[in-house]
Amino acid sequence: MEGRRTRMPGKMELVERIAFETGMPKAHAARAIEVMVDALVDWLAVGDRVVIPGFGSFYASERPAREVRSPRTGETIRVAASRTVRFRPGKELKDAVKPRPA
Repeated sequence: MEGRRTRMPGKMELVERIAFETGMPKAHAARAIEVMVDALVDWLAVGDRVVIPGFGSFYASERPAREVRSPRTGETIRVAASRTVRFRPGKELKDAVKPRPA
């Protein structure tokens, strides 16, 4: 696929970017990210919806129990109900990643 990026920036790249943009030490930027992630986890665990304007919203979603068929054996398998985290991107994020017309 032409034009597709293979880079996968992670926490360290984010720490470096925050430190560079704000002038704060990398240790403080790393701690700020850790606190943010911990807060997101805490809020999502109790069912809160976390909204970051311009970026999107995170929310917990219930998945009901269901029966599925194994493609290998054809056997019906019961999958237990579960909770998962979902993300809904905000308009600004959607617009930023939308392909630009040529």
